[in-house]
Amino acid sequence: MPVYAIFMVRHRVRGGLLSAALLVGLLSACQSWAVESESIRSFTEGLGAQAAPFEKNQNLLNPVELQAFYRGNKHQAIWDTTARGSERYRQLLHAIENSGSHGFNTNNYHLKTLIDPQTSEFAKEILATDAFLAQARHRRIGAVSPQTLDPDWRLKLDEINAVEILERAVADGNIAKHLESLWPKSDEYKALLSKRAKLIAAPSVVSVTVPPGAILKPGQSDQRIAVLKARLFGAGDYSPVYDDELLAAVKAFQFSAGLEDDGMVGPATLEWLNAVHFSWVDRIDANLERWRWLPDEIPETHIRINIAAFQLRAIKNGEDSLTMRVIVGKPYRRTPVFTETMKYLVYNPYWNVPYSIATKDKLPLLKKDPAALEAQGYEIRPALSERFVGVSSVDWSPITPKQFNYLLRQKPGPRNALGQIKFMLPNQFSVYLHDTPDHSLFKKQERSFSSGCVRLSDPLGLAEWVLQNDGQGATPDSIRQQLEGGATQTVYLKNPLPVLIVYFTAFTDGQNEIMFRRDLYERDSAIIKELRKG
Repeated sequence: MPVYAIFMVRHRVRGGLLSAALLVGLLSACQSWAVESESIRSFTEGLGAQAAPFEKNQNLLNPVELQAFYRGNKHQAIWDTTARGSERYRQLLHAIENSGSHGFNTNNYHLKTLIDPQTSEFAKEILATDAFLAQARHRRIGAVSPQTLDPDWRLKLDEINAVEILERAVADGNIAKHLESLWPKSDEYKALLSKRAKLIAAPSVVSVTVPPGAILKPGQSDQRIAVLKARLFGAGDYSPVYDDELLAAVKAFQFSAGLEDDGMVGPATLEWLNAVHFSWVDRIDANLERWRWLPDEIPETHIRINIAAFQLRAIKNGEDSLTMRVIVGKPYRRTPVFTETMKYLVYNPYWNVPYSIATKDKLPLLKKDPAALEAQGYEIRPALSERFVGVSSVDWSPITPKQFNYLLRQKPGPRNALGQIKFMLPNQFSVYLHDTPDHSLFKKQERSFSSGCVRLSDPLGLAEWVLQNDGQGATPDSIRQQLEGGATQTVYLKNPLPVLIVYFTAFTDGQNEIMFRRDLYERDSAIIKELRKG
């Protein structure tokens, strides 16, 4: 069934160069030249730490590394008249052009200038080295700085020494091999690349846009339904009746896009249906960049939470062994992106309410009806006191957030906000994984309802997986007995378990099929804007 007919709009990403143009450039760019070491020494020793303007309005991207490399190489040219130098140059140009298929704007790596026969020999030498250093860095840790775009992205970037990489590449003469090795090695990254290539190569078709209007439902008759069929099935004459064939196609599309797969075609579904092909390439490019931000070495066994997919994956030896739905932070209380290790879990936990939640959410309720909160198990410990008392023992009417000198907590029980179990990965954001007394929200396709922590649809299943993986031999029955006992109990892991909390709006479903999700926190556009700059 041609559900993805909307992908079939041909597009060439801005900044990429046609191979024919590259080949023409290579014929002239690789003509032999001779650059004297004294010229290189004189130029590089005068470089400062900032990006410097150069020939043909090209800015040097790595002046410090450029200086360090040539100093270590005794200021000898490496893209010179020798056969090896020319071969290195050809490999570099091909590598830069190929990086366009990973979402890079090749104009940012001097490609047009490097293949221009009017460019001086000296400029080609310097710009080629600068391009290699930039490509090495960007392939390994990304072309965009995540911290400048997203304050909630707190993963530490790997270290990279681009000068050493260039030195090794020059030593063995294989520029292509060393640059290629720097891309993320994950099969999921490769699956995104494959999907991108298919979208770019898809033949052009005439595409229609479904106009806005009332929600389209099964059984209805509306002229917009005929347009909807043309959008999903391709050009043709269609009846205006919403039939079973259309319902199956709409549901399949909604599921793949992370929408409620109810067959109702409202504003959210129309937004995705009417998205042009380029927006899907953008979405993939943003997520390829996110993969480059991740650590090069991801543990074979770990827990991964994708915020945008509302999903937890427990991965053992590189394979999914448990998946479940999760609830993440609201758009104005976002779950941050970070990695930490799970160190312990707690049965029948207390909930120590964070100060921000206590003052913003709970204080108004305490002013209104403290007895209602006390009935839900809330108690406080005043400053300088060691004893907790019920919240109704305080007159809250004059208390302001600045005067809130209390530790507010909720006792274990059926109404506890953390449910029956929580999983602790101590971190600066006070984010952890936990159960919830209200599981009805897991029926929603989009689940951003928390204040930043991650709520689990199957906490007992995760507890069993974590403890068995830790060699503690837990079973569903033994876990249930602990919970039914009612006592608060902490279980420490013998081997802390890595937890990776990420944000991917395009990702694999476990079968290397690419799934798309709405950009919940509206992060993709900023990445694309930076990638497309040139």
